[in-house]
Amino acid sequence: MTTAHAEALPVALQDLWRWAASERLGPRRRIDQARIDAFADATGDHNWIHVDPQRARSDLPGGQTIAHGFLLLALTVEDDVAALAGFAGIAHVLNYGLNKVRFLAPVPSASEVQVRSRLVSLKPRQPGQWLLTQHKTVEVVPGGQVAVVAEQLSLVVVAA
Repeated sequence: MTTAHAEALPVALQDLWRWAASERLGPRRRIDQARIDAFADATGDHNWIHVDPQRARSDLPGGQTIAHGFLLLALTVEDDVAALAGFAGIAHVLNYGLNKVRFLAPVPSASEVQVRSRLVSLKPRQPGQWLLTQHKTVEVVPGGQVAVVAEQLSLVVVAA
């Protein structure tokens, strides 16, 4: 969608489109063992590769536990939640799902990651509803190794 097409959007979506159209790099986040353990407790995934640092030291390459792929995937929505809720004229935004998710590289405990986001599309669905599709990567920093790639879908509901 070009800037000219964006101007044809409802007023409530024009600022959202401008925000989404620019590539965004989120803040660095440390994925420490406490966060990994909390995720394991929340999901019931207590696989030793995530929660047993002692065994990881001897049995995993690199000697560290690794973050759950779905923990990393969950980070892709964190920055969007506050931003999307802040646009005038938007009633609410719902997680609509994901496309093309891939877990490409392990992220060892104590690593820092950043989420990179860019707009794929913003399309009307039903009256007052728009589907925002964004390409997301979770990158290990420094170095930029890509750990997760996904297309994230958000249903944007315009205020009546």
